[in-house]
Amino acid sequence: MPNYSNQSFLAADDEEYAMLIEISEEFHKQKIDKTAREKSGSATEIVLRNHLLKKNLNLSMLPDVTIHGSKIKNDLLLLKNGVDPNQKTFPVDNVKMVIEIKNNAVAGKTLKNGKREDQNKVLRAKFNELEGITNVKNFAVIVLSETLLPPRTPYKWRFKEEVINKENCKVFTLVARQLYPPGGLYIKSNIEEMLQKNQIKKTGELQKLINYLKCL
Repeated sequence: MPNYSNQSFLAADDEEYAMLIEISEEFHKQKIDKTAREKSGSATEIVLRNHLLKKNLNLSMLPDVTIHGSKIKNDLLLLKNGVDPNQKTFPVDNVKMVIEIKNNAVAGKTLKNGKREDQNKVLRAKFNELEGITNVKNFAVIVLSETLLPPRTPYKWRFKEEVINKENCKVFTLVARQLYPPGGLYIKSNIEEMLQKNQIKKTGELQKLINYLKCL
């Protein structure tokens, strides 16, 4: 795992910080007007999509989109130039990449053997099935933030390329945190407090993500 401790502290004018704040605000708007606003997806999905659209990327605009031949629902699809993004399902030859959006990783359900389900392995199974059915070759997981900084050890259930174990799948974590704040990550004051206390850092992976998507 990269040593994020050597990265710079997140600043109020960083795009990653804007994302954290916008997601907390969108989350609370959805609580007030749940049915109407959730038609565009989860708060994290909406905000990340909007920021990536500003980078001149052609992305699917609706939540739970599918690819012809498969019923598997996807958070986001990177589309070829000129493809209409306002569709619910896309022909295989319109799709460059399948993208999974996560606010942060969580432990999976408890299995019959008492162990926790590893979400990395769940994603691998999903991506393998998609690839087998549709022949789409490129996959990415975008994680907004994760507990990766001392004094705690990195979060056990974080998304890791080596556990997903697909050569054509990349994981990008945009913000590294020291902790998961009491009350959660959707509370705006928690984000502001972590910034003031220098408890969050940039990972440098936002630009890597943009470069990667643009090169496909």
